[in-house]
Amino acid sequence: MITPLITVIIPTFNREEYLENAIESVVNQSYGNIEILVIDDGSDNNYAETICNKYPNCTYFYKQNGGLSSARNYGINLSKGEYIAFLDDDDFWKSSKIEKQIKILLENPSVDCVHSSAAVVDEKGSLTGKYIGANPNKICKRSGYVFWNALGVWVVKSPTPLIRKKVFQPDLLFDETIKVGEDVDFYQRMFYRHKVFYIDEPLAFYREYHNINRLSIQREKYIGIEKKMFLNFRKMGIKNLFILHFIVIKLLKKAIKKNNSLYPETKKTISIINIYFRPRYFLNRYF
Repeated sequence: MITPLITVIIPTFNREEYLENAIESVVNQSYGNIEILVIDDGSDNNYAETICNKYPNCTYFYKQNGGLSSARNYGINLSKGEYIAFLDDDDFWKSSKIEKQIKILLENPSVDCVHSSAAVVDEKGSLTGKYIGANPNKICKRSGYVFWNALGVWVVKSPTPLIRKKVFQPDLLFDETIKVGEDVDFYQRMFYRHKVFYIDEPLAFYREYHNINRLSIQREKYIGIEKKMFLNFRKMGIKNLFILHFIVIKLLKKAIKKNNSLYPETKKTISIINIYFRPRYFLNRYF
């Protein structure tokens, strides 16, 4: 089997306790040709450099704090691999993850991203019995050109994707102005251009624990992301007015649902007629 270089990008910021576990899960992959880039996004001390120095294929980079999007983009620019994978510093992988994913990409040149389900673990890394991924009756909707069934509904689970480097273009990177939900924006836009393949197997472990600093639980900060997403779709050069119209309808529906879930006491009610005929106006007005 051909063994192209894989770049694994691990951003970290003031979270020492899980980083080595994340790195070791990459070092212990059954697939061998991997470079690991740990991007320290302005941490208060150099714990990450000390950990990286233990592993010959792990390189440490420090940058000024700019957020998760900034750290990922920084790693993309430094990457030498033909394929890129992202791993948060508190998650980790199954040892066969990369081997199974690269095989699919090599055999399917029209597919540009392979993703999978993930097993949920607790603070200590023990399995909780929960999984994040497609429901059994929706597995078929997670592969191929998934843009319309995914928009406003689901995205790639953060520790699971392996992506061809060619996907990352100046108009298809992580938006550094989005501090929470940057993966939602990126993967929805990636779906517009690229086909994906879903493996219905938990190839990664997603750590769930209570910590007020975890971005994924700061749900109120997701409010307003749909407006930025629509602007980013336009920056991708989409000129078809019907496509743009249906994109903004989907985004408006998502924004309403999310707002009303977070703030049921101040629900926003927009008529079906206005959702379908004036979506951009109401997205800008309310969100």
